Amino acid sequence: MGKSSLDKNRLDILNALGKKLKYRFHDISLLSIALTHRSYVNENPHLSVSDNERFEFLGDAVLGLCVSNLLIKKYGDFSEGALSKIRAALVNEKLLARIAQDLKIGDCLLLGHGEENSGGRAKDSLLANALEAVIASVYLDSNFNKAENAVNKLIEPLLKDDSITFKYFDYKTALQEFCQKRYKITPIYTLIDSHGPEHAITFEVKITIADKITQIGSGKNKKDAEKQAAQKAWEVLQDENR
Repeated sequence: MGKSSLDKNRLDILNALGKKLKYRFHDISLLSIALTHRSYVNENPHLSVSDNERFEFLGDAVLGLCVSNLLIKKYGDFSEGALSKIRAALVNEKLLARIAQDLKIGDCLLLGHGEENSGGRAKDSLLANALEAVIASVYLDSNFNKAENAVNKLIEPLLKDDSITFKYFDYKTALQEFCQKRYKITPIYTLIDSHGPEHAITFEVKITIADKITQIGSGKNKKDAEKQAAQKAWEVLQDENR
């Protein structure tokens, strides 16, 4: 499907998506393939168009490498296990579908009537696969660096959500190992308060690292409060030692 075979309405839709991706396609037909579901191809054999399944395969690999590279740069102190869990959280179907929804990729898809009538434009699996195919189309249209730039613009805002690292990184262990190695001391955790109704108590814990630092964390249990305090202390110490 070359550019010449795309009508003006289709070109307008594709160019609008390109602007959202902040990428200008040299061959816009690659983006059109990325947004063509196999149900459309099956129902329109006379059009001789390709579906996006091979692009999905390539896009999955490009996305995984881009996210891995981004995490290594941002969380160089994290263990391989923690990095793997964060990457899995970022490239899971539901989150990719959410990104696709923000880009309104569902509105750009070419679907067969059956898929259209069954709500295909809103299906998480279909949207996530289409997003991967779109990433592949950027890569095929340019190079890995351009594809990485596009992926980073989509993923980096998600890394501002501390809950991702809080869930997967063992701040307490990392902090203890850091303090023992650097200062020959161990962090001390002290429960300083608990308040709220019995079914929703909030605990507050203070962490003290000799005369180096004091931070307070809160949580629905003492473990979470200690972890938040450790996270705050870890981030302060990392900033000081950069």
